[in-house]
Amino acid sequence: MLQNNKKLFVNFMSLGFQQGIAIVFPLLIFPYLLRVLGISGFGVFSLIQTGIMYFDLLIAFGFGLTATQRIANAINDIDLQKKIIAAVYSIKLFLFAASLITLLLCAFFITYLQQNIMLILLAAAYLLGNLLFPDWYFRGIQQMKSCTLVSLISKLISLILIIVLVKQPNDINAAFFALAAGNLLAGIIGFILLRNKIKLSYKIPGKEFSKELFKESSYVFTSIILAPFYSSVNIFILQFFSNPLVVGSYSVAQKIFSAASMLSSVVNNTFFPHLSVLYASSTDAYKKMVQKLVKIMASSFLVFALLQFFLAEYIIQLLAGKNNGEDISYAATLLRIMSLALFFSPFVSFFFQQMILQGQQNQSVKNIAVAVIVNVISACALGYWYSGIGMAVNLCLIVVLICFLNAYSVNKKTTLFAA
Repeated sequence: MLQNNKKLFVNFMSLGFQQGIAIVFPLLIFPYLLRVLGISGFGVFSLIQTGIMYFDLLIAFGFGLTATQRIANAINDIDLQKKIIAAVYSIKLFLFAASLITLLLCAFFITYLQQNIMLILLAAAYLLGNLLFPDWYFRGIQQMKSCTLVSLISKLISLILIIVLVKQPNDINAAFFALAAGNLLAGIIGFILLRNKIKLSYKIPGKEFSKELFKESSYVFTSIILAPFYSSVNIFILQFFSNPLVVGSYSVAQKIFSAASMLSSVVNNTFFPHLSVLYASSTDAYKKMVQKLVKIMASSFLVFALLQFFLAEYIIQLLAGKNNGEDISYAATLLRIMSLALFFSPFVSFFFQQMILQGQQNQSVKNIAVAVIVNVISACALGYWYSGIGMAVNLCLIVVLICFLNAYSVNKKTTLFAA
């Protein structure tokens, strides 16, 4: 018991530091990119980055949950671990090839990509890094120290490259080169660590096993791929009803909101393998741990939400600076509105993970689908009538909706919150 608690603490600290890197890194590069590219240029950067994110989600294919869970449950079976690893990489390689072909096809129809073909090569390098990086494996065996160090090195390299290469408003390609270089390096080093850890000897995985893992992950992937349709995709909707300045301001506010909400990943990623084992061995112990984690996240994110609300203008000013005279007060207003969404944000992913543990994959897809449908209607309406402010309000409404849908689904099966 003491050894298990020590392992949880070490992983919590490692993931906390890694998540801290993931949060601090955007807070370091976004102000610089914002000042050099300007709000309009930063809006273009965010649009392209959002597009790449969808391909990233495709290659990840939900293995951050399904493969992690399988590795955690096979902690004492090295042969089964090798089988899982081979199947995961085989599927990822197929999805990477499909993504690259799709990107090349997009170049025939999107003028901006035709004029900036280098972006496709940079996107491929970025995605290859994510393909190689085996964070799902190290999370499953609950040994995250190595991944944390690799993440730190790669982020530092990307940060240095951005500062050195991005000097003008039209240096968008240089910004993506910096991100791709760091990400690819992390993937290569992570894969080498994996080979040294488990002494891989690649064998083609069995068809039935790979098919089973693919099907299992497809439910998670569907839920995850639909999630941006009630968050990041709103940037695309907003550009039809506003100007680049509003889109840029909304992008800045949403980046800060997303960075703050990522704090919940520390708890989610640390305890997911542990909760997976608990759920399989003791339902009562599982319930108690979930209830405890819910209380911790509720109290913590109430503080974060209040800080974001009252310090919104200071945060925007700190990140954007004078920004060539462009008004940043609008972005501060949007960030204040998003404070409500910040309080509920950790429970969206937390209860989603519990649904996966409890075998409620189908229901998780249904919940996300409901949120997506509502979002398309409400985002278009609120974006049309109230522009960026309407879109910020819409973000709050959708986050609260999906939070309660997931919590209701989990409670329906485990009665976590019964009197």
